[in-house]
Amino acid sequence: MPAQLYNPVMAASPDPSGWNILPPATVPAEKRLEHLRHCSDFASDLLARHPDWRDDLDEFHPPTAAMLTTQIDGQGLERGLRLYRNRTMLRIIWRDLCGLATLGETFTSLTQLAELCLQAAIDEHGARLQEKYGRPCDEDGAEQKLFVIGLGKFGGAELNLSSDIDVMFCYPRRGSCDGPRELENDRFFTRLARRVIASLSDLTEDGFCFRVDARLRPFGDSGPLTSSMAALEQYYQREGRDWERYALVKARPVAGDLQAGKKLMENLRPFVYRRYIDYGAVEALQEMHANVVEDARRKDREDDIKRGPGGIREIEFLTQCFQILRGGRETGLQTTSLDEALCEIERLGLLSGDTVTEIRHDYVFLRLLENRIQAQRDQQTHRIPPGEDRERIARAMYERDTEGLERSVARTRKRVSKRFHDIFPSRPPESSDARWVEEWRRLQADRQGTEPPDVPQGEALANFLRRLDRVALSQRGRRRLDRFMPELLERLDRMTLADETVDRAFDLVLAVCRRSAYLALLIQHAPALDRMLKLFDRSPWISEQAIRFPALLDELIDPSLGRRVPAMDELSANVQRLLAAAQGTEAVLEGLNYLRLASALSISVGHLQGSLSSEEAQQGLSNLAVAVLRGVLVVAGREIEERHGGFPDPEPAAENDRRHDGSLAIIGYGTLGARELGYRSDLDIVFLFETRGERSDGARPLPPERYYARLAQRVLSFLTIMTPSGRLYEVDTRLRPNGRAGALVSSIKAFHEYQLKEAWTWELQALTRARFVAGNRRIEAQFKRIRQDVLCRERDATKLVSDLFDMRHRMSREHEADPSGERHHSPKQQPGGLIDIEFIAQLGVLLSARAFPRVLQATGTLEQLRELDAIGWLRSDEAAVLERTLRALQESRMMAALLEEPQQPVDSSEAARFFEQRFGDSPR
Repeated sequence: MPAQLYNPVMAASPDPSGWNILPPATVPAEKRLEHLRHCSDFASDLLARHPDWRDDLDEFHPPTAAMLTTQIDGQGLERGLRLYRNRTMLRIIWRDLCGLATLGETFTSLTQLAELCLQAAIDEHGARLQEKYGRPCDEDGAEQKLFVIGLGKFGGAELNLSSDIDVMFCYPRRGSCDGPRELENDRFFTRLARRVIASLSDLTEDGFCFRVDARLRPFGDSGPLTSSMAALEQYYQREGRDWERYALVKARPVAGDLQAGKKLMENLRPFVYRRYIDYGAVEALQEMHANVVEDARRKDREDDIKRGPGGIREIEFLTQCFQILRGGRETGLQTTSLDEALCEIERLGLLSGDTVTEIRHDYVFLRLLENRIQAQRDQQTHRIPPGEDRERIARAMYERDTEGLERSVARTRKRVSKRFHDIFPSRPPESSDARWVEEWRRLQADRQGTEPPDVPQGEALANFLRRLDRVALSQRGRRRLDRFMPELLERLDRMTLADETVDRAFDLVLAVCRRSAYLALLIQHAPALDRMLKLFDRSPWISEQAIRFPALLDELIDPSLGRRVPAMDELSANVQRLLAAAQGTEAVLEGLNYLRLASALSISVGHLQGSLSSEEAQQGLSNLAVAVLRGVLVVAGREIEERHGGFPDPEPAAENDRRHDGSLAIIGYGTLGARELGYRSDLDIVFLFETRGERSDGARPLPPERYYARLAQRVLSFLTIMTPSGRLYEVDTRLRPNGRAGALVSSIKAFHEYQLKEAWTWELQALTRARFVAGNRRIEAQFKRIRQDVLCRERDATKLVSDLFDMRHRMSREHEADPSGERHHSPKQQPGGLIDIEFIAQLGVLLSARAFPRVLQATGTLEQLRELDAIGWLRSDEAAVLERTLRALQESRMMAALLEEPQQPVDSSEAARFFEQRFGDSPR
């Protein structure tokens, strides 16, 4: 085609497989038969042998078991399989060559045909063997059935016109047959598999049905033809190699006992998809790709559109690399479908939408070309033939001539190859600085010595080597460490880094060398190593996070890290995806922990580099906490509902708004309620519930108070439990009514009465910063009404000022009692500091809310100051000074947490003066 990018058109209705792309032309009806005969000797020969098959070519009949059974009943198994296969193949080729079918339709039809033929052979031969030996059973007498795992294009439902079908034959459990002639299950199923293969693969006068390849089974040709589930699980756990993980990405049950097949694939999932991003697989994948390239060169396959450079396999390989590397965490990538994997890659932002679109179009072009090549003679070849056959291929691909075909193929393959090497670069060379390679070898040989090495990092390096001696490393881990350390030492020598940074870098190496995939990550991404060292040098907090949770190193390879705050919608979507995809509570909590760590890292890097303000960082951390709380509440709600049922809802929520939170709500107080969460903040929360019914409706019913108390306890447990990714949050619930002496949960009615009749002034202050963050939306509305009702009450201004003054006085005395005095002089406690400004804002809200309820919309101190300025309670000069001082104090506090340094002094004298004007002479 003359276009630079193959640009097929979209079908009017989506194809079931997703490859709903039509070729750019359709052959006119009157020329279709001639076109078919010209482009396909195989189809022409079938029409010559079976002229009546021409009659219904224009009627598309998807393969069905009923039609195949009718053919087998009339012709016998072997001939019936071949005749049905050939007639169906004729229809498929007709529609493909004439431009009547999408690529997805062709994939689907071919895959269904293979599954039906495979199942028919299993049923027929299984019945014959059972007549002779009885049913295969396990030791408990339960019947056992063969199941088949499809691999490769069969597993992906992406067969071409002359595909092998790659399979593994399996059965659930060992045992023996229950017939008169005893036969062990493994021998029964091996005989069955051999007969099935023969029925499909043997060449007869009617041709073959499908070539069957079972060499991808454990131990290949030297291994048993069939295996039990236990044997397979043991093999992959102990013997499984990297290429077998890659192969199992496309594995799915295709025939036989499909439920047993699904169970096996679920059990093998941890082998295929590692929980953490597995950059150790990069090396294996690069070696595999290098072997493919070398194989193509050695066997003169440069013009092979499947295995050669820029061919089909590079597109498939690229996609499956993303699946292998990230599928353990991003469960949407755990699919056998290339189409679905590309959709998920685009959705996750791993590749741009334009890049994915180009990949799709190039893949469609190459797969259509592959089909046209194979349609000529029903041969499994991937090379464009020479001479007259090449002219026929050009016509089948709607090209004007062979030169046009060659140009289109060359452009496509060049684009595929460039994209592949841009995204998936070749294995990096060894360190270019031979000095450090030799230095590391010398250090390895001499590290038993007591003298520090004669290098700038001498003492730190000597300490690292002593500690390294106590670490047991695998051969692979040692090899990766030997590749990584010269790179690290060269950078430490070149960069001017603090001694503490060097120590932290070595601490990280010790933390990850047993899980050396992280070393592989840093070897693969040299810029990430530079970025890591710079961040380690600037922020002990960031280095602490990476050392404790090395999975975060993956975030460092993203050059855009820290450029924006994760939006609330994005965080919520990520949480919902975790809830939908994760297997079990433990997996959800692990996923939420990683989401928290990765998002907080991104925020901290942005803050540290100046692309985010302290206000934006606090907002981002607060949104993150809210998203996590909502996810945890759903998980806890599911568990409690499963055990104890729920309470009937008189006003059911919309179906798409259904949550497992019952009638419980979480109210955020303090920095969470104010959207001012810091890097080390805990969460101040209060639980409220709405009473509906006397007891829950489950098998173990509970009254509302106990039901929601258990739900709240579960939430607290999930938030604070230690997982491999750490603890979600520290939690403080002392702001609930009556504090520690009060119940963990309060009914909305009791909360209202308490706030009206019993709440202390400091509790009213706390309420000014409170907001709904998670749970039942009806309670949110009720809480807002209660908050407004309580805070808008008429107040004695003199008494309120006195109460707040006394409260601030007590806080000052408590902090003055600290012998170090550090707290007293911190930005939080100093005169005119954060607390003084908060007290000014809270006083203004409590005094103004009755006349100006709008001030209650703000829960953060900065927003409250702006509202008080807008209604005139603060003068503009006061508001400007307080806002400027507040921003500086928050920046000092946030940066001090990142840098783990004393907070920088902030001049708050003007704010202190305004505090004294509002509250009188300071008692401090």
